[in-house]
This record gives sequence, structure tokens and C-alpha cells, in this order.
Amino acid sequence: MNKYTKAGLTALAGSLVAVSAAQADWSVSGAGKMSYTSKGGAGTDDSQVSGGRFGMDRSITVNGSMEMDNGWAVSSSYTIDVASESNSNLKIDMGAMGALEYNQVDGALGISKIDDTLPTADEEAWNGFASGLANGRVKHSGATGFNYSNSVSDMITVNVGFVPQGATAQSTGAVSGTSASSETSVALTIAAMDGLTIYAGTGEKSGATIGKNDDLQVLAANYAYGPVTVGVSSTEIDSDTASRQYDTTGYAIAYAINENLSVSYAERTIDKGDVSVDEEQTGISIGYSMGGMTVKAHQNVLDNSNGVAGVDHEHTEIAVSFAF
Repeated sequence: MNKYTKAGLTALAGSLVAVSAAQADWSVSGAGKMSYTSKGGAGTDDSQVSGGRFGMDRSITVNGSMEMDNGWAVSSSYTIDVASESNSNLKIDMGAMGALEYNQVDGALGISKIDDTLPTADEEAWNGFASGLANGRVKHSGATGFNYSNSVSDMITVNVGFVPQGATAQSTGAVSGTSASSETSVALTIAAMDGLTIYAGTGEKSGATIGKNDDLQVLAANYAYGPVTVGVSSTEIDSDTASRQYDTTGYAIAYAINENLSVSYAERTIDKGDVSVDEEQTGISIGYSMGGMTVKAHQNVLDNSNGVAGVDHEHTEIAVSFAF
């Protein structure tokens, strides 16, 4: 009798697994990128100049989704990348009530979603530099935390980010991480009129000293007219520490030559609180796509790195990417 009971429970468990699998949708996607990088100038950003210039980036993402009886949609994804960048995400879409997600390791939360909205055919003007704006970008300290998003109307989308206690992942249930303050932010994307999009955000992130946070502000706008998109931005990090105060202004223009080929140009100026010389960045980009293949290139130039006159850097990258 016990054997029959055991067999019956096993069969029932198998049926439940089959039903669950039937209700869930699974997909696998991936990408591979081969690049050539060259650096020039003076300072620590040039450590690769005498080394190998070819590299490869790759990722595989597994996605699963299902619909609950009340109509809510639940999805989960895991992106396999290099160990420090592999990311997990769990999202509950509640329809008109918005969507709540938990992101672990890599990604964007709240104000980090609009930290750089300038149009570009490839990478941002600060890409490839370890100093300057890379250390003063208006974003959360980490990407492990919660994000709530909702479309208030056809015009306004809101994202609210919350990073608990310094954003150290607790994947095993152990008590660890830092004692840094939690972080919060709100970001708004407003489709004001045909072609015009306005971005506004505010929040605070953990500062260099525990218990002292940095205040963040973003105000930006993009306007698209036919094949041309023009963008302007102004960001601010306000801190009690002068070395962590950044006022950044920038503009960019992108031109879609056709549906496959586009080019862009950007400039940014960073006023760092504890220095008298502004850091200046310029970047040009070009991108060409053909089905699942993309060829892109950009060259960025940084003058007066971190407000030090005469400390200049260059970063050039050419890459071929494949999506599958």
C-alpha cells in the first residue's frame, strides 16, 4: 500500500511540474562582441596602450515568464557574463498598478535610468575613461535593489529606485554588506510633444563617508526632427565633500543617414568643486546595423582629467557585435 501511495504522489508531482512548465514561457538569447581598443595621452587610463588591443565580450540571457490568475505577469531573467557583471532580475507587472522589480548586480534603478540621455550612435562621451565623470556620474552607488515603474499617462513614465544598505547582494541569506545608508531616487520621462522628450530626476546616494549622502539632480531634453536628434543635459552632485561636487552640462547631435547607418557628436563640461579647471569631453560615434550584426566605432577625448590642466586622454574603439 505504501508503494502505491508513493507512486501516486510521484505521479502527481510530475503532473504539477508539467502543468507549471506548460504555463511558463522560456527563451534564451545571447550576444557576442569583438573589439579593437586604442588609448593615448597621459595617466592611469593608458595602462592598455602597450598591451593587447583586441578583446571580446559575450553574454547569454535566460528568460522565463508566466501569468498569474489575477492577470499579473511575473518574469525572471539571468544574464551570464563575466563574474562581476552577471545579473539576475525578478519583475512583477501589475498592469495599471505598475511594475515592481528586484535587480541584482548590474542594471539601472531609478535615476540611473536617465543618468545619460544624450543621443549617440555608439557609446557615451565618457566611455573608456577611469577618471573624471566616470567617478561623478549621477547614478546609484550600486545596481542591486528595487525599482518601481509606471506610466502615469500616455505622456509620463516614472521610475522609483531603492537601494537598501549599500546594495550588497544577500543571495545566501547571510548577514553581510556595508553599513552605508540606503539610497532612493525618482526619475521622470515626459513625452511633452511630438519629437520632444524631457527627463527629470532627483535622489540621493551613499557618500564617501558613512552617514553622509550625496544629493543628485538631472534635467535633460531630447528633440527629434526627422533623421536628426538633438539633446542637452544638466546634472549635479551636491555633497558636503568638495571633491565629490560635480556640475555637468552637455549637448549632442545624432543623424540617421538611413535606417541602418547613423553618426553622432557630443560634448560635455564638468565643473568639479575642489578645482578651478573644468574637465572637457568630446566624442564622435558611428554605427551600422544589418540584421543581427552591428558594426560601431567611437573616439572620445578627455581634456584636463579630474580638473588637472594638461592631463589628457584619448579612447578609440571599433567593435563588431552579433545578436542571436
